[in-house]
Amino acid sequence: MEFELLQPKHYSKLKPFFAGQQQALSIYSLPSLIVWSQCIVDTLFAVEGDAVLFAERRMDDPDRKHLLLPLSPAGLKSPQWLRDAAVAAGYREYQYVPQSYLEGVGRAEIEKFFVVQEQPEFEDYVYRSSDLAGLAGRHYAKKRNLIRQFERDYLSPGRVQVQPITTANAAECLACLDGWRTERGKDWTDVLECERRAIEAALKNLEALELQGLAVILDGKVQGFGIGSWLKPDTWVLNFEKATDRFKGLYQFLDQSCVQRLFPGVPFLNKESDLGDPGLAKAKQSYFPVARVKSYKLGLR
Repeated sequence: MEFELLQPKHYSKLKPFFAGQQQALSIYSLPSLIVWSQCIVDTLFAVEGDAVLFAERRMDDPDRKHLLLPLSPAGLKSPQWLRDAAVAAGYREYQYVPQSYLEGVGRAEIEKFFVVQEQPEFEDYVYRSSDLAGLAGRHYAKKRNLIRQFERDYLSPGRVQVQPITTANAAECLACLDGWRTERGKDWTDVLECERRAIEAALKNLEALELQGLAVILDGKVQGFGIGSWLKPDTWVLNFEKATDRFKGLYQFLDQSCVQRLFPGVPFLNKESDLGDPGLAKAKQSYFPVARVKSYKLGLR
């Protein structure tokens, strides 16, 4: 089995394998896989018959590696297919296996070939797009108040513009991100630096990867932006969302604007996992997800 390093140039070749795909975890967004490649992990791919198989290999320790579920227009592959493919490729483990796969093929069948272990830190948060677009109800009252304050102080006086991200303003979004990095100061981590590289790759390849982005411009300068990708027929992913802390209510205004303007008509939004971070978990829970998508790893017996 021949694996190749995943790069933006492979998007059009691999897109047909994602047609109609039903995996609900955000990692199965092809644009996301591409922009995160060579950030902590090298992402590799191999075409095997009617399926594409992805692998991730730690850049600092290539022996730490795993596969992702194969994607195929023909549907789910059997646990035996997964076992045979892993053995042929020299891998011992699949990660980021959605709960839907276990339900679709049966856990008992999977356990004939694999040891199943949950990955709680990679459990995704899923929301109704209409809930976050409207923020109706008492439980969203704090969010609405923050947005009203932002609109009163900045939008009503004509200081704010909301624009799609294009090649014309992509560099300004990167400058906004660098400002956000300065605000973090000593709290800037290697993971955040890796995310910065992924965002830069997304901004450079926005149109080629069919990503959609939105920028909030305040006083002529980008102060926040969001970038999303299509995941499956009823779900999109908000892959990146960054805003300066200097304007109260900006983040909430940006979040609502992204949901209202990106991927209109797609009923569900996946906001990815909290990576086991309590602060991030609290922020994601404050928007009241309608579902959590569990993630599992499958280790060869």
